[in-house]
Amino acid sequence: MALETTLAELVLTIGPPVLVLLYFLEGLWIGKLLHPSVLLILYLVVTEAGLLVTAVVSVLCVVAATAGQWVLYEGFRGEHEDRNQASRVVQYVDRIPVVVRRRLGRKRMSFINRQFDRYGGKAICVSNATPGLRGLMTVVAGLNGYPRHRFVLLSAIGNAIYMVILVAVANGLLEAIDFLPEYDLLRI
Repeated sequence: MALETTLAELVLTIGPPVLVLLYFLEGLWIGKLLHPSVLLILYLVVTEAGLLVTAVVSVLCVVAATAGQWVLYEGFRGEHEDRNQASRVVQYVDRIPVVVRRRLGRKRMSFINRQFDRYGGKAICVSNATPGLRGLMTVVAGLNGYPRHRFVLLSAIGNAIYMVILVAVANGLLEAIDFLPEYDLLRI
């Protein structure tokens, strides 16, 4: 039982900082290697976090994802300003556009540009709220010199909507687990 208690305490202690870091990295990269949303849902289900912990962790993850997207945005916005602020804060941010353009390709970039031209700021918010499309408009917003404050606001709103969806999924899983009859797996 001591090992179980120690593991639970470890998850409770390092879970939130790890999630915040992963959400920052998710905001920074297009094409995710690891989806922190799955880890967030698992964290909320396994720890059965209360309302306060869920709210604090969710807000921190929204801020982290928005900060990561802001750094990416600033990397692309550098073409519109003398010296962007992000490159002073984060080393090698000026290399991000080259890597992202290579990963996206011309076809995808042209599709994303068309959607941004058509929907503008709404596309930023909707893409951040949609699984699989998160952060997609960040590149185009930076390249088009979209206003910084509006970008950050719309990104944060989209990220907050996404977080509400994840918390709802976690709560649905908790309800489903509570609904299932308890079986003693040791007596099989």
